[in-house]
Amino acid sequence: MKRTLSTMLIAGALIIVGLNACTKQDYAPVPSTTSQTAQQSKLNLIATQWTSHDGGIYVSSFQNILSNLPITNGSSVSVYADLGGQRTLISGSAVMYMGHALWATITRYDVTINYSSPEAPMPFRTLHIEVEVN
Repeated sequence: MKRTLSTMLIAGALIIVGLNACTKQDYAPVPSTTSQTAQQSKLNLIATQWTSHDGGIYVSSFQNILSNLPITNGSSVSVYADLGGQRTLISGSAVMYMGHALWATITRYDVTINYSSPEAPMPFRTLHIEVEVN
C-alpha cells in the first residue's frame, strides 16, 4: 500500500509537470517590418446635375460626401477631374477646360464643382471627378 501511494504521488506529480510543460509557451514579439502609411481614401464621382447661377457660373454640388471619410486636422482633400483622359487637379486653382475656367471648392463635408461659361451654355453635361483624402 505504501508503494501504491508513493507511485500515485509520483504519477500525479509527473502528470502536473507534464501538463505545465505542454501549456507553457514563451512568446517573443515579432518585429514590425512595415511602417504605417497614412490612411488614404478615394471617391469616384460623376457630376451630372448642374445649376446655372448669375454670370454664367455652373455648379454641381456633392453635399455631405466627405462626412464618412477619415478626415483629421492633418488631412488634405484634393479634387481631380478627368479632362480628356488626363487626371487634373482642380481644387488648388482654376484650370482651363474647353475654353473656360473649371475649379472645385471644398467645405467641411461638401465638394462643389464650378464651371464658368458666361457667354454660352456649358459645352458638356458630365464630368468624372475623383476626391482623394490624404
